[in-house]
Amino acid sequence: MCGWLLLTCTSIPKAIEIGAGFPGYILSLIIIGLGTGGIKPLVSPMAADQLRLSKPEIRVVKGEKVIIDPTLTTQHLYNWFYWSINVGALIGGVITPELELHVGFWLAYMVPSCMFAVALMVFVSGSKYYVRIPPSGESTIVKAYHCIRFALKREKGSNPKPRHYLDAAKTNSPEGVRPETDEEKSYKYWDDSFVDGLKQTLMACFIFIPMCIYWTAYNQITSNLISQAASMQLPPSIPDDIIGNIDPIALIIFIPIMDTLVYPFLRRIRMNPRPMMRITIGFALGALAMMTSALVQQRIYNAADRGEPKISVWWQIPSYFLIAMSEIFASITSLEYSYTHAPNSLKGLVMALSLFPNAVAAAIGMALAPVAQNPYLVWNYGGISVATGICGIGFYYAFRHYDDLDDENDAKNMVITEDEIELDKLDD
Repeated sequence: MCGWLLLTCTSIPKAIEIGAGFPGYILSLIIIGLGTGGIKPLVSPMAADQLRLSKPEIRVVKGEKVIIDPTLTTQHLYNWFYWSINVGALIGGVITPELELHVGFWLAYMVPSCMFAVALMVFVSGSKYYVRIPPSGESTIVKAYHCIRFALKREKGSNPKPRHYLDAAKTNSPEGVRPETDEEKSYKYWDDSFVDGLKQTLMACFIFIPMCIYWTAYNQITSNLISQAASMQLPPSIPDDIIGNIDPIALIIFIPIMDTLVYPFLRRIRMNPRPMMRITIGFALGALAMMTSALVQQRIYNAADRGEPKISVWWQIPSYFLIAMSEIFASITSLEYSYTHAPNSLKGLVMALSLFPNAVAAAIGMALAPVAQNPYLVWNYGGISVATGICGIGFYYAFRHYDDLDDENDAKNMVITEDEIELDKLDD
C-alpha cells in the first residue's frame, strides 16, 4: 500500500516537474516488490488452508461409494484462484492504459491504489473467519538443513542403503534408532513425518528448475509481444499495451470450461492427466505459442520488405490463446503441486521457491536482449520455442514417476469413514 501511494504521488505533474518522478518510480517498485514477496508466497496457501480435508476419504453418497480427494479439491480451488487473478488483471489491464492515454499516469496509478486499499480492508475485516495454521516456533529451514546433513552422514555407512537418502534420518531407518551421541542429540528434534514431508518438499522444488524455461516463454507476452503489436496494424484509439489483455480474457473463458467440463469428463473416462503430464502439456502449448509468434514475426518482416501494409494485430490472438492454455496446465498445476507436496511448516517456503523461476526467467530475458530486437526477433521466438519444447520432453522423462509415487501415497493414506465400515459389515 505504501508503494502504491508513493507511485501515485510521484506521478502527478508537479512531482514530475521537480524531478521526483523517476526516483519515486524506482523506490516504489522496490517497496511494492518487497510487499509482493510477502503476499504471493502466502495468499494461495492460505486459501488452500481453508480446506479441512487432508487425506483421501472413502464415503457413501446416496448409496454409492465415492472418494473425496483433497488433491482434486485443491486443483479446483487453484483453478478458480487463478481465474480471479485474471479477472483483476483484465479489469486493470483495460482501464489503466486508457486512463494513462487520455488523462495521465497519476490517475492510472490512483485507481489500483484505491482498489488495493479496498482489498486490504476486506481482507482484514474477514480475518476472524480464517483457518490459520500456527507457526512452528522454530526455523524450518535450519531444521531441514540439519535433517539433510544428518541423513547424508548416516546414509554413507548404511547397509543396506535406504530407498531414499533422507530415510536414514528416520528412527526406523535400516540401522534402527539413531545413536545418542552428544552431536546427534542436538539434531534430534524432528520426527519421521517431518522427514516424509521434507522428501515431498524436495520433490516439489526439483520441478521448479525446468519451469525457468517455461516462464521465459510466458514472459514474452509482457515484453516482446507488446513490441510486436506496436509494429502491426492497430484498431483506432487502442494502445498496443492493451492487446496483452487477450491472455486474461482467454483464461477467464477457458478455466471454467476446463474445471467444470473437461477435467470431470476425463475423470469419468479414466483419462484425467496427472500433474506431471499436465505440466508437460503446458510446456508443449508454450512452445507452440512461441512458434506461432515466430511465424507472425516473419509475416511482419515479409510485409515490410515488400512494401505491403502492416498486418493486423489480431494475428497475435493464437499466441495469446496458446500461452493462456499453457498456464492452465503448467502454471496452475505447479502452484497446486507445490502446496499439496509440502508439510504445513514448509508451505510458505515452497510457494516462495515456486516463484523463483520467474526471477530466473527474467534474467534469461535480459540475457536474450541482443536478439530481442529487429532483425533477430524470429530467431528469438523460434529459439525459445525449441528450448521450451526440448525442456518439456526432458521434464516428462525426468519427473513422470512422481505421479506413481503420489498414487502410492494416496493409497497408503486413504481414510475409510465409519459409514463405509458399517456398509461393509452389511455387505458381509
